[in-house]
Amino acid sequence: MILLVLLLATAGSGHAHSVRGQERNGACVCEVNSTIWAFPATKYDTVTDLLQNCQDSLQLLQTQTVTSTKTVPEMEATLNNVTQRLEKFQYLNNQGLYNALHLTQLSQEIQQLHDTMNNVELDKAGGEAQRIRTELQKFQEDVDKMYKKNVFNLETMREKLRSLNNRVQTCRTIPQDFRSSCSERTMKNISAPMVTKLNPFSTSFIAGAWGHDINTDGEQTYWIQPLANGNRLGITVRFYQTYEDFMAGRNHRDESLVNSYTHANAIQGPGTIIHKGVVYYQCYNLPELCAFDLKTKQFRRLALPNAGFNNKFPYCYYSCFDWTDINLSADDKGLWVMYATEANHGNVVVSLVNTEGFNITHTWKTRLFKRSATNAFMVCGVLYATRYINTYKEEVFYAFDTTTGMEDNTLSLPMEKVAAGVANLHYNPTDMRLYMYNGGYMLAYQAYF
Repeated sequence: MILLVLLLATAGSGHAHSVRGQERNGACVCEVNSTIWAFPATKYDTVTDLLQNCQDSLQLLQTQTVTSTKTVPEMEATLNNVTQRLEKFQYLNNQGLYNALHLTQLSQEIQQLHDTMNNVELDKAGGEAQRIRTELQKFQEDVDKMYKKNVFNLETMREKLRSLNNRVQTCRTIPQDFRSSCSERTMKNISAPMVTKLNPFSTSFIAGAWGHDINTDGEQTYWIQPLANGNRLGITVRFYQTYEDFMAGRNHRDESLVNSYTHANAIQGPGTIIHKGVVYYQCYNLPELCAFDLKTKQFRRLALPNAGFNNKFPYCYYSCFDWTDINLSADDKGLWVMYATEANHGNVVVSLVNTEGFNITHTWKTRLFKRSATNAFMVCGVLYATRYINTYKEEVFYAFDTTTGMEDNTLSLPMEKVAAGVANLHYNPTDMRLYMYNGGYMLAYQAYF
């Protein structure tokens, strides 16, 4: 500090002094007046303040560094979490929804629709089929103009094509003069649970399915299909011959479909349904349907082209219910399978399955984003979807009618429940009841029209 003060004093004076001296005994002796180096108190105080401020700044920097050491990992974890969540929707960027229109792909879809329209089954559709042909031709001309002018609106064109496809599917299914008392009605209300029973296996089996079936011989059964292995896989179905046995938990029969959870024909996900003595479900680790005939013990398989699976498009309104990419439902019109595809931008696709030949005969594309619902089911050819209200309440909020192609997102039909997650929900046309597997509980409701 003394050296610093001297340097400051010397630098601060800015003057040189000459002093005369005398030679004494071989040495130069001189007298110097030290008052010319008066101590610079003001400058010393300034330097002291600077040192103090520097110390405070260093202390603040140290504090910020310690804080950053704690917060940066948290921010990084949050960023990684957001990145992972957004990756699920990355398909929106690479499938042509927001980038340039894939005109070649669009033209191919139009040609496929032309081929479908040439099917002789459409002759019975009468005037509607001719109107669709006219609109399809006009649509093709609009696409041809896009090649020349390079002006397009992808979302509008995709929506138009989706609408035309749905009308074609309806024409193939419903003749113009056909009227069904069922298809003219929509669900008006849902009762409180008429059955509320814990599954017979364990409270840990929060995923699975249950229901009521009458096989081709007229024998009725109540069935339960639990999922193990992380609520993902199953190999066994339990049967009760009567409602009384089911409620009492007695006289059951367990049917093992395969002997391993990783068998190619093992059950994946809670979308299982039993329809006329056949167990239908998603096959293990593939976007395919498996069918197991309880009488013949034979398996059949059906591929679902482009269907999302392995948690790509699960039901996800409140919190995602894993392994719900593909689920099935049955009504008076037949067996239905519901899933989502990238081509339909993650929206629900509904396909009607021919159980005799085990193939898909018709497919409709909806505007229901699958992750915006908690579950879906079919009643009289109408797709209904539910969403989470709270732990003890669901709401049917959406309907898509395959007969008319009309959508309605203004429904508000409440459903009571006992837990947050809905693993399986389907309708049975024989007793007009809805069957729900909810947090390990089995619930049944009466549907009103």
